[in-house]
Amino acid sequence: MPAERNALVAEIRGFNRFYTRLIGLLDQTLAHSAYTLGEARLLFELGLRSHAAANSGGGAGFLARAFHLDLGPAAAEISAELRLDPAHVIRVLRRFAAAGLTEIRTDPTDRRRRILSLTARGSAELARLQASADRDLARLTAGLADEAAAELSDALKRVMRLLGEK
Repeated sequence: MPAERNALVAEIRGFNRFYTRLIGLLDQTLAHSAYTLGEARLLFELGLRSHAAANSGGGAGFLARAFHLDLGPAAAEISAELRLDPAHVIRVLRRFAAAGLTEIRTDPTDRRRRILSLTARGSAELARLQASADRDLARLTAGLADEAAAELSDALKRVMRLLGEK
């Protein structure tokens, strides 16, 4: 690897260490909640996808397609997308269901399919997590002047564009 790339790799790793420490990603749980980062991310994705599927209007959405008769196919698809172990995703989904955060319903248009969605309790828990994360980030950026906040916003967008975020 060329020296410039080695330096870039070192800079990215340094930034990762800085950022994970800054926002507490290595803490046992996320945002003073009962959830790890992976669990919170899975809850967020389920909420996002449930909302998108409910509002899509046309055909079966991701969750309707993914959750057939068992959790296997869906867990595999979600785990691949989030880069999480499929067995771990299944365990988390089962814990979510046992805690009343998710429910699996029969698809009214195709009784062979199952739809996974957040319950009202799951949606409330997700809203609490999101509000807590928003407060933490607002505190983190509260001291920035408007120009510095705009510069940070531009830098974040640029990093996502450069590293391939869609």
